Amino acid sequence: MRRRTPVPTAAVAVVAAACLVLTGCGVAMPHSGQVHETTLVGSDRDELPPNIDPPRPKKGASPEEIVAGFLDAMTATPAVRLAVAREYLTKEASSSWQPTGMLIYREPLSPRGSSTVEQRFIDAYRIDARGAWLGPATEAESTVEFPMSHESGEYRISQPPSNLLVPQTWFAARFRQVSLYFFDPTGKMLIPEPVFVPRGPQFASALVNALLVGPSQELGGTEKSYLPSDLRSVVSVPVSADGVAEVDLTSDTADAALPTTTEQAEMLVSQLAWTLRQDPTIAKFRVSIDNRTLQLPGETEFSVEHGHQYAPYVGGSSTQLFGLRDGLMVGGSPQNLAPVAGPFGQPGYDLREVTADLLAQQAAGVSSGGDELWLAPVKDSGDPPRRLLAGQEDLLRPGWDFSGRLWEVDRRSTGAVVYYLRVDRRGSEMVPLDVPGISGRDVKHFLISRDGSRLIAVIRDSAEQDSIVVGRILTTGDGQVVQALAADNITDPLNPEGQIRDITWSSPTSLSVLRPVSRQLFQVFSASVDGASGFDAFPVPVDGNVVGLAGTPVPNERIFAFQAAHDGEPAALVDLAGPRSNSIEVDSRVTSLSYAG
Repeated sequence: MRRRTPVPTAAVAVVAAACLVLTGCGVAMPHSGQVHETTLVGSDRDELPPNIDPPRPKKGASPEEIVAGFLDAMTATPAVRLAVAREYLTKEASSSWQPTGMLIYREPLSPRGSSTVEQRFIDAYRIDARGAWLGPATEAESTVEFPMSHESGEYRISQPPSNLLVPQTWFAARFRQVSLYFFDPTGKMLIPEPVFVPRGPQFASALVNALLVGPSQELGGTEKSYLPSDLRSVVSVPVSADGVAEVDLTSDTADAALPTTTEQAEMLVSQLAWTLRQDPTIAKFRVSIDNRTLQLPGETEFSVEHGHQYAPYVGGSSTQLFGLRDGLMVGGSPQNLAPVAGPFGQPGYDLREVTADLLAQQAAGVSSGGDELWLAPVKDSGDPPRRLLAGQEDLLRPGWDFSGRLWEVDRRSTGAVVYYLRVDRRGSEMVPLDVPGISGRDVKHFLISRDGSRLIAVIRDSAEQDSIVVGRILTTGDGQVVQALAADNITDPLNPEGQIRDITWSSPTSLSVLRPVSRQLFQVFSASVDGASGFDAFPVPVDGNVVGLAGTPVPNERIFAFQAAHDGEPAALVDLAGPRSNSIEVDSRVTSLSYAG
């Protein structure tokens, strides 16, 4: 997995105030295999395990015992308390130690050494100072050296590690994966960025502090925050008994600029609303900047449901299913699929793939030979279909983002070519885009996120092994694609995926992945777009002739496994959130089904 760009020093300073966790740069339990994105039930503040009060250094402790005690001391709770851990360090090291990330391990091996103690960690993962997942630690990162010194006749650690070192079980019980929300360059859509923050009384504070750090360096030009840039990055956010959070922001100069327009204030409030709604104890919030109350017309207290129009899953998007029946495009509910009124619902277009845009106004269809891509209205508007691509080899199922931009991948024998529909004053046309790590590879499936910021692809590495990669798409304020960053491989090398039959969205930041176990047994498991992993997963088993998934990032919509008709068995949709017997029979002539997008 490619390591992300380090956080600037100013961002790392947030960690120093209370050692990572109190600033919101912590970690949370990744998704554990459920098909829908997990949501918190009840209060984070009431479900934490007992506090841990580790022992202080013993007199005459050996170097190995000092290192073992230091590891125990880093698990002190509530929150993360490093007072005891600092007692295992020399005075000089204690005064300057500022951890800037976490190394999360399954178990430590026995420490070895005297003047320098070497400690190895098994199955370790890393996060950075923003709380962003960095994936499995390398062998070098999993081996930490602790130089020792004598101080007042006792061994102490003279050079502590740059990361907190904590067990996976401790980490999973006390941290939660959340999303920070930033605007796309056009200001029309919120882009979620997964990070990890601590649960408990500091949860709301952690959310706001993590948001204050801002986008990562590599995305800073394509993601925007409307919070003033000169605010202090360590704040406390109290929440009253009636669910009102007080977000009091300050700057070192006490003259941070308030938003100058109602639109900017609206966006600032929306960022906070989407971020704070992840705390189930918060219903509303107030905002002040340097003791000046932030206002919208008629409002100084804002609901966490504010900003629906910026939803990363596109509020108001179609929730109908669309697919193919005898080569014709059909749409509707599972029990009532009818040919669409537009051209693709009429004879003459023998399609093998079809996808409606998010508002179900346009549809992109792939010819039965996989060599042509067509665009046509879903309804009968009188406009004829338009051929966008011809002479291709093996076009995959197309995808759409919120701006009406169409994406396609041609799975050529020489390697994949990624296309997108470029619209400018000269017109519109499909143009290739180089996506390092996806272009030129053997791509089996792909998805585009609805916010247009992530291109997900399943790469065929071998006959037995596939991987999932994520490339970030950079755009401009006028909605034009600038470039794609090199794709991250989010497949955990400690837990390889095997073969992958299909992928679909289950939330704006998570995927459902269909994996064959045998010819008639499949598993559907969850994957986070940042690759967060390393914990036991509980995939959903599905049997039968499963050929694909139908999923959507829209909350509370069902995600299905599609079983095609086979050996006298009818076609069916299996609801992956319900009992295994909860299936809906569909017309056996239907060969594919998916949601819009």
